[in-house]
Amino acid sequence: MTDYIAEHGYLFLGSRLKRLAEQMQEDVSRVSDRAGLAIPPGKYPLLAILADHGPQSIGDLAHGLGLSQPATTRAIGKLVTSALVQVDRSRADGRSRIASLTDLGARTIDRSRALVWPQVEAAVRQVVAPLSGSLLDQIDAIERAMADRSLAERAASLAAADLVPAKDADVAGIVALMNRAYRGSGASSGWNTEAGYITGSRITEPLLRAEIAEKPDASLLTWLDRSDGTLIGCVWLEPLGDGAWYLGSLTVDPQRQNGGFGHVLLSSAEQWVRDHAGTRVRMTVVNIREALIAWYRRRGYVQTGETNPFPYGDDRFGTPQRDDLSFVVLEKDLASSPRPR
Repeated sequence: MTDYIAEHGYLFLGSRLKRLAEQMQEDVSRVSDRAGLAIPPGKYPLLAILADHGPQSIGDLAHGLGLSQPATTRAIGKLVTSALVQVDRSRADGRSRIASLTDLGARTIDRSRALVWPQVEAAVRQVVAPLSGSLLDQIDAIERAMADRSLAERAASLAAADLVPAKDADVAGIVALMNRAYRGSGASSGWNTEAGYITGSRITEPLLRAEIAEKPDASLLTWLDRSDGTLIGCVWLEPLGDGAWYLGSLTVDPQRQNGGFGHVLLSSAEQWVRDHAGTRVRMTVVNIREALIAWYRRRGYVQTGETNPFPYGDDRFGTPQRDDLSFVVLEKDLASSPRPR
């Protein structure tokens, strides 16, 4: 029999969306179980809003999540039973009940953000990135993609990048990838491009080989596609001393940048630093790159307040088109971040 719900298009759209949501949540449950976090995925938003905004009344939670108050009350009750949330009477109004995370709930949401959410977000991005056409066409495409590979399967393949040191034969491909990602324009560029304010090559083969030779303690790591050996991304990691490592040249193939690969590469680079006794990661980002700075901040990096001057007059890495460029320094404390499994 053909898909009866899908055949009726918009008539049964609500049932179809509910079916799709249940399939997604079942996959997220599998990802959570693998991480040792037995949390119903439908409860993640409640835990997250309490983590981000602190204790909330049941009414405020319902409003913030767009749910009915009875549904919110039932969900909170299940989280109380799981010892993730506690509910107390408001001191200001004894009739109002205030929900807050327990210590266990706070630890659980922190681990979820580190071990579950990046993989789930990357898997969903993979599914929806190619979408086009009408709403029903897009739902068709989502269902076909998830039938081909579930979110749980995609998340498992995105759990970590296999990082290996670059070989001399890899240099030409790395240079081409970095120039496409950082200085590309038009259809070949990604959201990470600097082409609007720095022109010319981001790196050349002689410069990259010289930097590798000058810094033998640093590692230029590559991430290759297991299926065909193509270069997905690369990253530069250099020890600075006292547990700190510099992370630079984080690069993902622009054609894959909407698939969550950047987050996976960054997380894997951080784990590589941990495995080499590192406790902190430092990086520099051009000051006007607000979207990129925000991307790193969402992944636990904070601005230190330090800045470094932009190398005006040295056009080996491109020619600046503005006179207000500098580098801001970001840092992340790995010791306080959960270790991926």
